[in-house]
Amino acid sequence: MELAFFSSNQFTTTFSFTKCISLSGLHLPEKKGKRFIIKSAESAMASTNVLSVPSWEALSERAGLNSKVPIRLPEAEQRLFGGGNKQAALIFYRDNSSWCPYCERVWIQLEEKEIPYSVQKINMRCYGEKPAWYTRMVPSGLLPAVELNQKVLTESLDIMMALEKAFPDHRPLLPAPGSAQADAVNSLLKLERSLVGEWLRRLRGAWAWKGGFESAMGKVDSALRRFDGPYFLGKEFSLVDAVYAPFLERIAASMPYWQGLIIRGSGQWPAVEAWFDSMDSRSSFQAVKSDDFTITHTLEPQIGPCLSLPAGAEYRAMVDGRNGSWDLPLKPEQTAWGMDDGSDSMAKVQAARTLARNHHAVVGFALRGLKDGENYREAVDLGFRYVAYALLVGYGDVDSLQELPKQVAEAAAYLRDRVGVPRDLSYPAARQLRAHLHWLVKLVSPDLHFAT
Repeated sequence: MELAFFSSNQFTTTFSFTKCISLSGLHLPEKKGKRFIIKSAESAMASTNVLSVPSWEALSERAGLNSKVPIRLPEAEQRLFGGGNKQAALIFYRDNSSWCPYCERVWIQLEEKEIPYSVQKINMRCYGEKPAWYTRMVPSGLLPAVELNQKVLTESLDIMMALEKAFPDHRPLLPAPGSAQADAVNSLLKLERSLVGEWLRRLRGAWAWKGGFESAMGKVDSALRRFDGPYFLGKEFSLVDAVYAPFLERIAASMPYWQGLIIRGSGQWPAVEAWFDSMDSRSSFQAVKSDDFTITHTLEPQIGPCLSLPAGAEYRAMVDGRNGSWDLPLKPEQTAWGMDDGSDSMAKVQAARTLARNHHAVVGFALRGLKDGENYREAVDLGFRYVAYALLVGYGDVDSLQELPKQVAEAAAYLRDRVGVPRDLSYPAARQLRAHLHWLVKLVSPDLHFAT
C-alpha cells in the first residue's frame, strides 16, 4: 500500500498547518439557516455548482492562511532554536515521510538538546531509489546520517553518542560517569534491542517461544521502576528514552492491531504506561510521534507480512474506520497515540488550512487512484472544496444529492487512506480530515466505503 502524499518529486508543495490560530480570525459566512447542497452531475460540472461552495482562495482566507503561521516540525528545513544561532551546526539526513524509527530517535535528541540543524529528506529504500548523490556520500544508503564538521556519521546510536560528545553544553542526555544511572545505560540499550527482536518475531508469527515478547515487556517495565521513573534513568528524560521511543511507539500501535494485545491502557505494564504519559508531555515527542493508522499501514512494506489474529479484529476495525469510528461526528477514541475526543475545533481548522493551501497537489495526488483521473479533476476539486468548507463551518451545513460522479468518492477514499502522521498533519487534524473525506465518500457513493 502506497502511503506518500508528497514524497514524489513532482509535488513541490507540502501539507502544512499551524498549531496556533485564533478562531476569531476566521471569516466564516453567515449561515442564515441555508444548507449548501452538492448537486453536480458529471456532464455539467462547469456550470451547475461553481458558486455553491467558496473558491479555494476564499476558503484559504477563511482558514486564516493570509496570516503568518509557524511551520510544523516535520516540515521544517532548519531549526536554529533562537539564542543568537545564525546557522546550523550540522545537517540531519532523515526520511521524507517521518516514518523511520532510527531517524526519529536522533530527531528527538536534536530537539531535546536544541542543537541547531538543517534537514535534508531522503526517501526510505522500501519506497524507491535514493538519490545518487546520497549513495555516493553514504554507500549503504541507510538513514539517518549526520554531517558534522565535514564528516558524515551513520548508525543512529553512534550518531547519538557522537552528538553527546560534540555538544556537551547543550543539555547533556547521559548521566555523569560513575553513577548508578551511567552504569545502567549499556544494559538498557541491550534490553531495547532484545525487546525489538521479540516484538518482530511475535509480529511476524515466528513464535519460537510464545511468551518471549511478554517477558521482554516485563523486563522493560521493571527497568523503568529501578530508578523510580517515570523515565528509564529516573525523573529526567535521557538519551535512553529517545532510543526507546520509536519502537515502544510502534509496539503500542501494532500489537493490539494485529494480535489484540493492548500495551497502553491494559494495566499489564504500568511503568511503561507511565512512561508514555510522561513522553506525551514532551513537545519533541508530540511533534514527531505517529498514529496507529500510519504505523500499522507502513510497517509491512518495511518489515514484511505481519500475523493478523482474530483477537485484533475489533481494534483493526476501529483504527481502519470500519466500525463507524470515522463517521461524523467523531467520538472520543483511545488508541496507542493517546486520547482524542474528536471535538477539537482547532484540528478541523488545521485540516482545512492544509487542504486549502495545497489543494492543487492534493487533488493531483488523489487522481492517482482513478483510471483516466485527469478527466475528473474538476469534479474532485469541487468535492474537496466541500470537504474544506465542511471542516470550517460544520458538515451539517452541507448536504448531498449524491450527483457527483462516483470517481469523486474513489479519489476521496484514496486520499483518506493515505493521510500520514506526523508527515501531513497531527493526529487530531488527520483524524478530522480522514473523517470528512469519509463523509464525502458516503454521500457521493454509499456503497464505496473501503475500496482502496
